[in-house]
Amino acid sequence: MKYELKYNSGLSSSIKKLEEYIKQESPIISVQEIWAMATQPAFLLYLGSVIVLVVLLILYFAPRCGHTNVLVFTGICSLMGSLSVMSVKALGTALKLTFEGKNQLVYLETWFFMFIVATCVIIQMNYLNKALDMFNTAVVSPIYFVMFTSLTIIASVILFKVSMHLYPLHCLPDSSVVTVKL
Repeated sequence: MKYELKYNSGLSSSIKKLEEYIKQESPIISVQEIWAMATQPAFLLYLGSVIVLVVLLILYFAPRCGHTNVLVFTGICSLMGSLSVMSVKALGTALKLTFEGKNQLVYLETWFFMFIVATCVIIQMNYLNKALDMFNTAVVSPIYFVMFTSLTIIASVILFKVSMHLYPLHCLPDSSVVTVKL
């Protein structure tokens, strides 16, 4: 049996265009640059929403229906996880720049991000363990994976302003047809 993969010639040119747009992104040069992004109104709105939802889930829903509804504990884990990933990105950038000789440990923002990582991970692991104690792992894992991934993507899009101006529609092929002949 011979497999032959054919695709629209516009697809390869579109991939090249996407690569060009990705290369145009400028690297982050300090933890203060990430701090500036994290203190923009859109991300502050996301942050505030996450905090309100987590407090509501912990104080109201967890005592009432946390033992019967898997979404309560996994929701807390996922919401906090999205914040921990953003903070780890900031902390990782700060450490990378520090190892490159541009000391970021002198900035208060670096230590703040470190505190946020620790706090989010502690809350996240606490409620993940509660979810795993109450419900079957086969139920918790996929729900947690989908919620965590979705919320992390949303947080990343908001924080790093990933939008269509980076990947405009005109770089996509007119008809992306992939056919497989057997």
